[in-house]
Amino acid sequence: MAKARILAVDDQRYFRELIAGMLANEGFEAQTATSAEEALQILETSDFDVVLTDLVMPGMDGSELVHRIHQRNPDQDVLVVTGVVDVKTAVDAMKLGATDYLLKPFNRHALATTLETILQNRRLKNEHSRLLEENIEYIGERSLYERALALFSTLTLDSLAMRLADALCLETRAQGAVVWLATQEGGQQLELSAARGLVRVADEQAAIDCDAMPAEFEREQRAALAPWCEGDSGQALYATLHRDGGIVGLVRLTDKLEGDAFDAVDVAAVDKFVRLADTAVANALRVRGLERHGLRDASTGAYNVDYFRNVARNEIEKANRFGRSFALLTLELGSAEQLEHIGRGEDLQSWMRGVTERLDGLLRSTDLLAVGEDRRFSMLLPEADALGAAIFKRRLLDALADADPLLALPAKMRPRAGLAIYPGDGVRLEELLAATDARIAEEAGSQVTALGLEGLSAVEGLQKLARLGEPETPAMAEQLTRFALSELARHPRQRGLLYAVPGLHAGDAVRDGLETLRGVPVRTDLVVIADGERPDFAAPVVSWIPPNLAPAGLPSCLIHYGGGPAYAWVRESDGAEPARLFHTNNRQLVEHLAFGLHDELALPGTLGGEATA
Repeated sequence: MAKARILAVDDQRYFRELIAGMLANEGFEAQTATSAEEALQILETSDFDVVLTDLVMPGMDGSELVHRIHQRNPDQDVLVVTGVVDVKTAVDAMKLGATDYLLKPFNRHALATTLETILQNRRLKNEHSRLLEENIEYIGERSLYERALALFSTLTLDSLAMRLADALCLETRAQGAVVWLATQEGGQQLELSAARGLVRVADEQAAIDCDAMPAEFEREQRAALAPWCEGDSGQALYATLHRDGGIVGLVRLTDKLEGDAFDAVDVAAVDKFVRLADTAVANALRVRGLERHGLRDASTGAYNVDYFRNVARNEIEKANRFGRSFALLTLELGSAEQLEHIGRGEDLQSWMRGVTERLDGLLRSTDLLAVGEDRRFSMLLPEADALGAAIFKRRLLDALADADPLLALPAKMRPRAGLAIYPGDGVRLEELLAATDARIAEEAGSQVTALGLEGLSAVEGLQKLARLGEPETPAMAEQLTRFALSELARHPRQRGLLYAVPGLHAGDAVRDGLETLRGVPVRTDLVVIADGERPDFAAPVVSWIPPNLAPAGLPSCLIHYGGGPAYAWVRESDGAEPARLFHTNNRQLVEHLAFGLHDELALPGTLGGEATA
């Protein structure tokens, strides 16, 4: 007796006969159809366990066939066959209802294994349905099963996470739910994906290593009760989602209605629910992988701009939901004329691939790199704030300056990068992209270049700016210093860099400003180069450096760069009255001064301490 009846649809005779032979050798009964139209006619009068169809066919293609089949019989299993170049079509077919897919070329074993998996899942589903229908006492379980199956209609991870949280709160009467999901197949880290009800999102872990689950939670269990947090007598209900021997999700449920405790019934319900939900998560991960594979630029391997925009919009929703920041970076390698010097066709493609590989080596696994038709690169940097993104931008430009593909150019190129931070530079994608373009335009008319600071050391640059200043209004530097330090108290969570070289005239302003910060754990690195002793408080941390350990000739100045407005002043210190004072809020210029001074001082070993001779 045959294992199952299979209808194989392919317009090419060779593949029809090949697949029919494979199926016969594996014990299946096979019938073939030469087109989608013929397959629909056969299905009118005959039943098959699985329909196996090619996606690319003349006339009605495989995707339309899947749609037509599921209009007539939503329970019909369909296995689609496609080549690697058509993975986007495979994604669309799965969204239309295809059960699974196979990539060409495949062997007899792969075909048989896939079909047997589909048939086994069908048998389990039918058996489960039969048992539920026969036993009225399991009516609640049947309802749970149907609600879990509803998750399969969602193939977007973020939407799936929210539906999972809502469903499990409904099953257990929990008032709080947090969901962490894997973001790619085979990943070892789960990311915060959804939070519902009585949950303080700011206190939740943004990511969890699969090997670092709650200590009280046994990983082999699918659902278990465990303490909510250290020192808390209450309990939470944890559940893990598994696939292919790995963990793809973690759920925590808390605060059952009316103060009741979670019990064995809740554990059993969640256990049954997640055994179906993990398949839905695995499907969503698989679709995401297929989309990423099919939406890459063929010549460079980077993602295309359409995919980048979709991911960026999802990141905006996630950042808004969880109160996070992220950065967008646009990289312009050079003008159209400069790119013409590289050549056309394969020469340009080879050069672009080299640049892409260089950029990929700098990005984290969570970052996203895309390239547009204008050969500008776009990068999405999740969880990055203004300071972290600026550090990355400088590292990127330094790496490109040393990269072989750029050094080999006949005409020297000057790559320019524009940064935008969510939400500081905008809350819509169009605003953020416009901000990156504006920053690139600012770099094209750079004040660093206009003021002749390129090639100068940090000290030389500051000395030059001091000479370019205007006569100082009395006490202006002191007032600006107090204002800059008071801004830190108003925004203590913003990361940044602040360098103060107060000299004699602004020393009291620096000490008064630091005193107002006493006990405030600001996230800005504070560096003061002055005589005297460092303030005796533990917070904020201040790096206090005697002038004899600083570069010679460093003029009196204050430089603040971070998540808020950027600002710097430099004061002439030659004894002239009134002294000349240069001040600016040009972000690109302040960034140049802050990082230039940071590099010249080489401070990592002294941050938070007091330098000694």
